[in-house]
Amino acid sequence: MTDRREMSEAEAARLPIDVETITKAVDEALAMSISTSKREDIDARSGQLTGSLNLLRGQCLGEDEDPNVLRILGLVDRHLALTNRPTSRSQAHEAFFFLQDTATFTQALLVAYVKKNEVGTQ
Repeated sequence: MTDRREMSEAEAARLPIDVETITKAVDEALAMSISTSKREDIDARSGQLTGSLNLLRGQCLGEDEDPNVLRILGLVDRHLALTNRPTSRSQAHEAFFFLQDTATFTQALLVAYVKKNEVGTQ
């Protein structure tokens, strides 16, 4: 995986959230198997979900009335720290578990976003 410039919180807060696309990406990532997944697929899916997670993080900032969302945001910040991300030298299983955690965090923030914004999926 390569380190990319993360968007600012203000930029993330202005972007639209495609709930269906993110839900599909999360479901596909969680359905992946460590024994049959290629490293390139793991890295590509991780990049996609990290982008979605950053978008959702930007949308959920300011959720000071919900302690659960605040707790998740703290965990997400630690998870996305560059020192915690796998590199090209990381073992495949480390990259896979990072992907699974990213999918789980993305799913949690997506639920909070849908609840807050009363967004329905089709």
